[in-house]
Amino acid sequence: MSVIVSEVYDALISAGAPEDQARAAAAAIPIQDNLATRQDLLELKAEIAVLKFAIFTFFPITIGLLVKIAFFPG
Repeated sequence: MSVIVSEVYDALISAGAPEDQARAAAAAIPIQDNLATRQDLLELKAEIAVLKFAIFTFFPITIGLLVKIAFFPG
């Protein structure tokens, strides 16, 4: 179910738009709280960089240790 921006809906109705079209137009407008900001995207990029570092650093080390244990015990 979509959220309707009541101010837009009221403005469209008072401007003479049909009720169904006004409702559809008001429901198509995204709510500000659901949008990502520039800061949100920068923080996400930083978190992805940390994850990539961890994956590309520790995964090969773990595989190397497992290979050593499997093929060269002792």
